[in-house]
Amino acid sequence: MHRFFIPKECLEQDRATISGESAHQISYVLRLKPCDRIIVLDNSGWEFEVEIERLTKKQVLGKVISKKHGKGKPAVKITLYQALLKADKFELVLQKGVELGLTAIVPFISERCVTKKPSGNKVERWQKIIQEAAEQSGRSILPRLHPVASFSEARQSTKQSSLLLWEEEKGKGLKQILQSPSFRSATTINLFVGPEGGFTASEVELAKKDGIATASLGHHILRAETAGLAAINAILYEKGEMG
Repeated sequence: MHRFFIPKECLEQDRATISGESAHQISYVLRLKPCDRIIVLDNSGWEFEVEIERLTKKQVLGKVISKKHGKGKPAVKITLYQALLKADKFELVLQKGVELGLTAIVPFISERCVTKKPSGNKVERWQKIIQEAAEQSGRSILPRLHPVASFSEARQSTKQSSLLLWEEEKGKGLKQILQSPSFRSATTINLFVGPEGGFTASEVELAKKDGIATASLGHHILRAETAGLAAINAILYEKGEMG
């Protein structure tokens, strides 16, 4: 069944009221009819099966037939600290990162970022991409998009179990880091990925002073929009989340 996130206040007892773009998609794109059923989510972790009763130009009204808890929480919560990239690349990271299972995303600006701080419209677009990816991938809670931060702010907001992907790291690979005592039992991991030009040496040194481990992804140098996704996949596999 098709899935839609709606504001919590749009679910009242056994009634669901869907408006905006979701209502338009239901009525004019998917062309659903009365008696068709959908899954409605209020970002609480519950999934509500709703039978459509009436459709208007602006609203879809339905009755809640049943509810159940959504998919279980992952064994590891990954927050991706992603340096701003060119628009299409950053949006790709958002979409695929949510599909893979990110818990949160923190965009930040580092020295080699070529993209400026986004406008409000762009942030709204990012939120939309996150919601659509969460609906498509069967998630019942939306990953959180944090405000854009400086690299300094991003570093200082982390606690334990933080790692930074760096192509110049020669000592430790990602697998070795994840199997180390401080990461092996971690249930929360903070992952830093740089911009198209990578991190500067001074930024890496500052990260190390803040207790952030640096890790290599192997012999190949990946693009900025690929590196984070590859690392997320590796973390989830190492933690037994990939089946």
